[in-house]
Amino acid sequence: MRVVFINEVFKIKKSKDSDQLRQELIEYFTTTLSDQSVITWIAEYENRIVSTGTLVLWHTPPTYSGLGKKGMRGYILNMYTEKAFRKKGIATIILDKLINEAKALNLEYVHLHSTEDGIRIYRKLGFEDTKFPELNLVIE
Repeated sequence: MRVVFINEVFKIKKSKDSDQLRQELIEYFTTTLSDQSVITWIAEYENRIVSTGTLVLWHTPPTYSGLGKKGMRGYILNMYTEKAFRKKGIATIILDKLINEAKALNLEYVHLHSTEDGIRIYRKLGFEDTKFPELNLVIE
């Protein structure tokens, strides 16, 4: 489902690298689900996945705002619902499950990146703009 999500968000019709990406995703989720460094919730309809969301757990040095949380944070990704199942509250339910997982793990905070389509759901559940913008550097 992540390949479909990536292709939709980045408007990729077909990529010669799709098979390699699928294989690397299988390896990633096999490892991280096993070592419990990610938590994934799915919604199924007629034995197929129609919606998904993932919480990646990560560890940083503690901050004043996170005292007692031991630097544990989360990143939510893979929030995706098939088009035919959108606007039915499925993503909101999955996101709420991931937030509850974060609370149970006593994480300092969770963050995410949003598409325009998803931002309303995230704000409704309490996500806010960050004080500092995020920057990326592609390592080649």
